[in-house]
Amino acid sequence: MCYVEWRRLEENLRDNTTINFLLNDNIKTEVERWRQILRRVLDVILFLGERGLAFRGDSHLIGEPKNGNFLGIMELIGHYDSILHDHLEKVKASQQSHKRMQAHYLSNDIQNEFIQCCADKVTDVILDEMEKCKYFSMIVDATPDTANIEQNVFILRYDLQDKLTGKDEVKERFLEFVDCNKKTGEDIANTITSTLQKHKIPLMCCRGQGYDNGSNMKDSVKGAQARMLSLSDNFLWDSAKTV
Repeated sequence: MCYVEWRRLEENLRDNTTINFLLNDNIKTEVERWRQILRRVLDVILFLGERGLAFRGDSHLIGEPKNGNFLGIMELIGHYDSILHDHLEKVKASQQSHKRMQAHYLSNDIQNEFIQCCADKVTDVILDEMEKCKYFSMIVDATPDTANIEQNVFILRYDLQDKLTGKDEVKERFLEFVDCNKKTGEDIANTITSTLQKHKIPLMCCRGQGYDNGSNMKDSVKGAQARMLSLSDNFLWDSAKTV
């Protein structure tokens, strides 16, 4: 009996039909399926993000006409893509039966996580470019958002040599928005320095600063530009103006 079992195991190992092999094969198939789904999710997020289009609508349900651009485009692709079609059908059935799926990667939270990952990658590229140039100037301007929260816009300007032509080009790169409800020149200067430190941007490599014409920005004594100038004589100031 033991000999028969041993021979059977030997045959299964040779034919790759053991339980462990079959389980591993199923896992590999499932991993690849999710990779394909996530590639499609990321492509749609990049498409909408590059064009500045809204992601969400009035509904988060599959098949609803007002479920937003993200889900709408996913459904459109699903008409011609069997992998995505099957996935969307499973999500739709789950929503209709009010049974929560363990994961479907279509939620608002997942969209935000992907957007943040893309933003982090873009920021890394900007910082890498700037490090090669070494010297830069910064433009900081503020405006209230729809919630009436003051948003500081950080823009970096630097000279970068084009890899193909070898010509120098002035680049302006948006770095980030920073909430700043405190509006004194000192508070704004502190926000600027902390933002630069967060991104490990050397303050002493800054050769220019540009702000709007508000007194808290341009004042020669208490304005943000004066506070920054006190840190280094290299911070030449001009009113904010992008190319």
